[in-house]
Amino acid sequence: MTNSDIQLVTFILLVVAVGVYVCISNSIKRKKDAENAIKKAWGKRAVFNGTTECFENISHYSQKNPSESRIDDITWNDLGMDKVFESINNTNSSVGQEYLYRMLREPVAESRKLAEFDRLAGEFATNENDRLTVQKIFRWIGKSRKIAVTDYISLLIDIMPGNNAIHYMSIILLIASILVTVLVTPVLGIWFIIASIAFSIITYYRYKAKIESYFKCINVLVKMVSASEKICESGIHFLEPECDRLKELINSFSKVTKGSWMIESGNVDGSLAEVALDYLRMITHMDIIRFNKMTRMITANEKDAYELVDMLGFIEASIAVASFRESLPFWSRPEFTDNTRNLYVKEVFHPLIEEPVCNSITTDANVLLTGSNASGKSTFLKTIAINCILAQTINTSLSREYRAPVYRVYSSMALRDDLANSDSYYIVEIKSLKRILDAVNSKGRPVICFIDEVLRGTNTVERIAASSQILKSLNSDKVLCFAATHDVELTTILKDCFSNFHFQEEVTEDEVKFDYKLYKGPATTRNAIKLLKVIGYDSNIIKGAEERANHFLSEGNWKS
Repeated sequence: MTNSDIQLVTFILLVVAVGVYVCISNSIKRKKDAENAIKKAWGKRAVFNGTTECFENISHYSQKNPSESRIDDITWNDLGMDKVFESINNTNSSVGQEYLYRMLREPVAESRKLAEFDRLAGEFATNENDRLTVQKIFRWIGKSRKIAVTDYISLLIDIMPGNNAIHYMSIILLIASILVTVLVTPVLGIWFIIASIAFSIITYYRYKAKIESYFKCINVLVKMVSASEKICESGIHFLEPECDRLKELINSFSKVTKGSWMIESGNVDGSLAEVALDYLRMITHMDIIRFNKMTRMITANEKDAYELVDMLGFIEASIAVASFRESLPFWSRPEFTDNTRNLYVKEVFHPLIEEPVCNSITTDANVLLTGSNASGKSTFLKTIAINCILAQTINTSLSREYRAPVYRVYSSMALRDDLANSDSYYIVEIKSLKRILDAVNSKGRPVICFIDEVLRGTNTVERIAASSQILKSLNSDKVLCFAATHDVELTTILKDCFSNFHFQEEVTEDEVKFDYKLYKGPATTRNAIKLLKVIGYDSNIIKGAEERANHFLSEGNWKS
């Protein structure tokens, strides 16, 4: 070997060594960056970086087989539960975030399930190394931004598996042409080989075009099975109950994962081996044959496929909730009671307010809230409602203590005109209230409902007359109602069936101070006109308004 040959070989080996070093270094850096990102996110309020379309996909799994206790769209939107979900969603995979979203929409409060969920959250909170191991596995699964994981499974189950006869024929023709070349005549055999390869390629692309988009679905399921194997192999002692079931599910899909490498689409890593494998797929149709077999197996194991999502989602959601709890100033485990509608919450607060004011309430009767605008009525309603949902889904109350029955939760608060259906605000409002009355009169757990400014979309006389009757109809042992109103007349009309509470503020010459604290009894002050003065309205407007108000209070009619 000449010196130039030695130099060339040395140069090639050096280039290869540098390439290997760079690849290994980048791989180590990516893993380190991922671990640092996971550590940095722990115990912090989660931030959602996806698009509106991506968020829409997350909700798809929650729409599959909804229960009677599902939080309906009106209540979910009233309470701003998308933002609450985002603040809890410290997950690293689509499986985890879709399951967490579904949990929050289905507050069933099964004691056994909540206890197991709480146990896992506690274990992950105190075992950092085990938590990091599992979080890195879920980060490896990753998040899909274009389609929900459960949609991938649904697509596979809905597809009709193809017949493999024509694909086997392409293999038989190729083998036959080789035999003709070897045993009969080379010239005829070569033409036969060319014809059989052409047949294979033409039919390959014809059939693959119909199913290639589903290959990703298979790969997602295979990745979940592989992640399950990694979790079980990690030997984390407190995951033994979950791993026992995961191992059974892994066995259900063992034939699916075996040979899954055949259906990779395209030149994945740019290697010569992958190029050769692509040509082999074209000639033998092995990926299409394998795909058709896999879809049959997955369809036969549909229930197990969704249970695999649930098992993995349950595990990662418990990690997200453990992180969420760590971000809170304090929290408590709820206590659920039977055969009562009593509610007791001590120092409860709203999850999305940076410096919340805590309030406490004990009631065995419906609650009527009064007070001026911005004093805290609506926030308090949302705080109680959100805590009911969190207590019954993730076994977490943002309070010192929480004791209540398991409720079906409804609200009628942030309504608006429905232009698509040509419904005015008032029509939207009475439809919203009617669904609550229907829920109360149906079988099931007691209802807790939250109504903000009942019937605000109509005139004063009819509003007070109708709203008082609607609220009176909710005086039942099957419902606990929280209602906020500016109509102080209702505090007297409903005094026998609603307990009165209020929020108040202090108005000086140049400012308004709210303490956002809940007080017993009805509001006794009127500050709306004083607020006009603070904002800077003309003194004639303020004087005229005060005169009209005083005249109505003394005479019972409006001054013309």
